[in-house]
Amino acid sequence: MCVASGCTACTGATVITAPGGRYTATLVPHVEQGTCGGAGPEAYFTFTLASVSDVFLATHMSMGVNTVLYVRSCGCTGTQIAGGCNTDADGQATSRLTLTNLAAGTYHVFVDTVSGTPIGPVTLDAYITTPGVPGDRCGNPTFIPAGTTSIAGDTCTVPGDDETMLTGTPSCLYVGNGNERIYYFFLPTARSVTFSGCGGTTVYDSLAYVRTVCTDEAGGSQVACDDDGCGGAGGSCANPTWRSTFTQTLGPGLFYFLADGFGSAGGSCNCGLYTYAITGL
Repeated sequence: MCVASGCTACTGATVITAPGGRYTATLVPHVEQGTCGGAGPEAYFTFTLASVSDVFLATHMSMGVNTVLYVRSCGCTGTQIAGGCNTDADGQATSRLTLTNLAAGTYHVFVDTVSGTPIGPVTLDAYITTPGVPGDRCGNPTFIPAGTTSIAGDTCTVPGDDETMLTGTPSCLYVGNGNERIYYFFLPTARSVTFSGCGGTTVYDSLAYVRTVCTDEAGGSQVACDDDGCGGAGGSCANPTWRSTFTQTLGPGLFYFLADGFGSAGGSCNCGLYTYAITGL
């Protein structure tokens, strides 16, 4: 276990390694408690940062469990970090913390619950990335609330990172490794969801896809993807037919939407203004 010297880990803590992913642990009888509550069974996770990082933590995949999420520095009985306790985030009974510019060191994550929660498994999404502006990387994705009908932004204002579009199933025509914006959303039930970049201000060769695990580039997590679905070949960056759209049945669960661009970061026409009309959230 990677724990800094002098920091005693919680017994049975699950180790999170960068860049993170989706982790499951079993709840054990209550011992610890955060400042924002939590008196039921709990689970423990730990990670060590070698440098300043953004860290995203969410228990939204622990559906049916009323969670309380908090973080302590160093050991299991260390000091709760500033802003490091949350309950009932993003309109759910589950929890989420976005910890930006977190200092190097060892941290312990507690997935606590309210009294009366049965002892069983809980799921934690945990992502560790270098610091960036909101929506730049998986460590600081932008939330899309339920009922949202459109999102807009500019991918040229963020660098192209390692969130390469997968060529799995469903697949796109080309691999995207351009500049991307990263969002997350939660669906309480299965439903048909549409992200359409066919209209609005999209002015570059876009790619659009959804993952269940934000950092999974190896395959298995891609659940929706499209390239050139609004018109196919031809067009230009100024008046593109290279816009992307998809409709896919998703849910229930926590998902990550990436507004990406075709080609390598810094190439022509692989970033720009975008607008996606959304239905189904």
